[in-house]
Amino acid sequence: MESLEARWRRLRGRPSEVKRPPSLPDSGIRLWEESLPLFAWHGDLPLEAWRTAPRGAVATLASHPDWLDIPAEGVLFLDTETTGLVGGAGTMIFLLGFARIEGEALVFRQLFLADPAAEPAFWQAFLGLTTGVQGLVTFNGRGFDLPLIEMRLNRYGLRWRGLDAPHWDLLPTARRLWRRRLPSRALMALEEAVLGLERSPDDVPGAEIPSRYWAYLQHRDPDLLEGVFRHNRQDVLSMVTLAARLAHLFENPERDPAVQGWDWVQLGQWYQESGRWEAAERAFRRALEEEVGDPELRRTAWHALGNLLRRMGRLEEAARVWQAWALEFPGEVWPAVRLARYYERTHRDPREAQRWARIALARIDAQGDPDRWASLRQSLARRLAQWRDPLWGVDPGRRPGLVE
Repeated sequence: MESLEARWRRLRGRPSEVKRPPSLPDSGIRLWEESLPLFAWHGDLPLEAWRTAPRGAVATLASHPDWLDIPAEGVLFLDTETTGLVGGAGTMIFLLGFARIEGEALVFRQLFLADPAAEPAFWQAFLGLTTGVQGLVTFNGRGFDLPLIEMRLNRYGLRWRGLDAPHWDLLPTARRLWRRRLPSRALMALEEAVLGLERSPDDVPGAEIPSRYWAYLQHRDPDLLEGVFRHNRQDVLSMVTLAARLAHLFENPERDPAVQGWDWVQLGQWYQESGRWEAAERAFRRALEEEVGDPELRRTAWHALGNLLRRMGRLEEAARVWQAWALEFPGEVWPAVRLARYYERTHRDPREAQRWARIALARIDAQGDPDRWASLRQSLARRLAQWRDPLWGVDPGRRPGLVE
């Protein structure tokens, strides 16, 4: 009968050496190591793309300025497989997959807890393998992986410095960028939609992974876990190229054919918040140029572009945007309101201000929702009454036409 060690070697190859504490000569942990050349591709990007990722974009996306000074070689990509899907005191981590650039390769390691009794040695080995971590990248690590790692380390009085390093959780970034275009921002969905990857049919769904480990502990059959190891490897490598794609995309979206539709609007809003107003303007205009069939997207882009130009002090250009918005959507209230205010306060043209105020009132009345618009309608009516004052230079008897 084939021994357990022979079955492991057949399945995974000879494990790398792990330094074991003297008190645990056979510590029940296993380490596998794989060196991938940076010119190797994962999806439609080479692994090298992470090393060339613009650090300024990473710092903005991760919301942490320290990323500006972290070299690609100092970043650890990390994923865990656990005995439960919701965390908590009873949940253990039995597999740690992690990768970082070393020389001209991405070195991927998997540390496996073959025997739960060896958990102290498992964590000691992990700490020894991850020294010098300057930055950390995960997918949903903030909400799941890192709190669980910290809890298990605390159980044995251990501390990992990686928990104090700047952390980029890719999930919130993906949700913000693609929430309007992609129905799912799960890693597997992003692999297909963004990275050009498709998982094999025999990939183990995440929900099945805990039961696979419990079955392994009962039967000691390594074949039960082969799909789990493949799943974990795919997750980590996908994080590498997803992080690279996000950083390059954020820095130069015009060069990325995957950027489309709502992506431009989301990028524009992100650029505006980070003070990159010219990039925001280009993104909003690109959204309007490329997307003609989505009314909600176009309303959002017109609104965002007009407000941006107003904040930049380019009021005449903002007025042209509001006019285009008002003409494209004859029932839209806000562009008419913006134009009424523009002609009153900036252009000092009471006739045009009155004309657009009347258009806005007509559009409000057509909405059929008086409670929603009551305050704005009252304000517009009050302004119209003021504009009828001869001091404004408007003939009280003149009634400008409601040109839509």
